Amino acid sequence: MITDSSYSATVDASGAATISVRTGRQTWKIQQVSTELSTAPLGAACTIRKNGAIITAMVPTGDVADGEPPITLRSPDTMTIGWVGCVAGDVAKATIVYDDGSQ
Repeated sequence: MITDSSYSATVDASGAATISVRTGRQTWKIQQVSTELSTAPLGAACTIRKNGAIITAMVPTGDVADGEPPITLRSPDTMTIGWVGCVAGDVAKATIVYDDGSQ
C-alpha cells in the first residue's frame, strides 16, 4: 500500500541535523522524499544516503527527490537525510512516500 511518513530533527550546535529511517521488518519501495528547512542559510547542504552511500544531493531549504527507480529499503538498511551548515535550533523536516508491500 502506498503511504507516507513524516519526520523531523532539530539542528544541533554544530549546524547539523540528521533524520534516520529504518523499516523494521518491512521492505519499503521509496518513491519520493520531500525535505524542508526554509531557514537554511546560503552554503548549507542536504543529502540523502542509504547505508552511508549517497543517493542524491538536495536543495537544503526544500526539495523533492522522486522518479525511477524507487529506492528499496530493507531491514537492516538505514536511509539518512542530513543537513549541514544550518542554524542551531532550527527544525528540519522530511516526508517519505513509499509502498510498504501490504494491501
